[in-house]
Amino acid sequence: MFVTKLKTQLLLITIVPLLITIVFIALLILFDVLESIETEVTNRGESIAAQASVMSEFALYTGDIDTLEQVADLMIKTHELAHIRFIDSTGEQLLHETGPTGNDSIREFSLPIYARGPELEDFGGRVQEAENRIPLGTIDIGLTRNSAEAQRFHAYMKVLGISLLALGLGLLLVYIFSRRISHAINALIATAAKLEQRDFTARVNENGTGELLNFQRTFNSMIASLERNEAELQDKVSAATASLSYTVNQLSEKNEALAQQRQETIDLERSKAILEERERIMRDMHDGIGGQLVASLAILEREKDTEMKRNIQTVLTECLNDLRLIIHSLSMQNSVMGSLLADFKYRTSRKLEQLDIDLDWQVASEAETLPIKPQTGLHLLRILQEAFTNILKHSGAANIHFSAAQTGENFQIIIEDDGYFAPQPDELNQGHGISNMKSRAARLGGQLQIGQKTPGGCQLILTFPLSSPPP
Repeated sequence: MFVTKLKTQLLLITIVPLLITIVFIALLILFDVLESIETEVTNRGESIAAQASVMSEFALYTGDIDTLEQVADLMIKTHELAHIRFIDSTGEQLLHETGPTGNDSIREFSLPIYARGPELEDFGGRVQEAENRIPLGTIDIGLTRNSAEAQRFHAYMKVLGISLLALGLGLLLVYIFSRRISHAINALIATAAKLEQRDFTARVNENGTGELLNFQRTFNSMIASLERNEAELQDKVSAATASLSYTVNQLSEKNEALAQQRQETIDLERSKAILEERERIMRDMHDGIGGQLVASLAILEREKDTEMKRNIQTVLTECLNDLRLIIHSLSMQNSVMGSLLADFKYRTSRKLEQLDIDLDWQVASEAETLPIKPQTGLHLLRILQEAFTNILKHSGAANIHFSAAQTGENFQIIIEDDGYFAPQPDELNQGHGISNMKSRAARLGGQLQIGQKTPGGCQLILTFPLSSPPP
């Protein structure tokens, strides 16, 4: 900023007044020359228009277009006109001729044409001349740029040459008389430019005289003082930066800890609310619907043994088992895969013992830590319930093998029996039970495969991802 201001002041003191004077004088000369050229062009245009008016007066009066064309051609060739138009008294254009330059005109002139009527002096009295003029029409001409532009260009070049000569002479005089002071100022400017780049080792070459020399020495003293201040400031900034960085790191660590603690608190509160609501639903279902079903079965036991009693008892028993399955899937203890499967084994083992069926139960140890959502657990328990129900009712098996383990990002359950199994060729003959099992497997994001085990029996393979939530 300092360098720019100093150069600007030097220009204002020396060159700018000279430029203003030269420009002012050049403009005065140019305006005078242009005014003379404009007057000349106007006089020439009026003269040509008057000449064309005289030559075409009779032809325009008689409507002789051929004569008008001859006049137009003669005027265009003689005076290098851009165009010429003849218009009658009604405003209709009779003729429009253009010159070699087309419509490229510099000035248009329009002149009305009158025909003089007969003099009435012989019939007593003199009538004014204006009353004898009869309007015949109008003639328009357009002058080309050739002559006027050439004169203007000559005037521009002449004024430009004089201005450049005066400017060169003025600059030479300015250079001669300001050379000594300009050297001193250039030294200050060069040093100031280095200061802008924060080079505090630069010093001004003390080549001035008088007050300018004193100013250079003072400037050097100021630079030395700035150099000392810069060193002290850098030390303070380094210390403050280190302290601030340490404080920011401490605050960042505390903020991260607080954010993590806050999120954990929110998660705990949310989990607590979900668990409390789940417990309430389980109690309501157990005490309400479950109690009603148990009471209904107890009342039904007192009735006589009939087919209707057995059907109703079967329906109520299935409803009670289904209710227990739902409550079982919502239980807090079954939030992990291992607990869910262990509880299912406990509930199923009674039926297997009554039917004298051996169960080979193998569950991998990692299932004890795998979390499972209630809806996922419900789908899984219904698939297992349907699978074991089919084995108990239809297969006549004496042994069941159950295995469960994690395979990569999926969890796989395999159920095999040694009973009778006749696979159906299409899904239409598989019944609603298998269709529901496959539908629930699809909701888990997995797939269910049912086939015949070698040498006999049924093999069921359920594979589903652990990360994908059920729909």
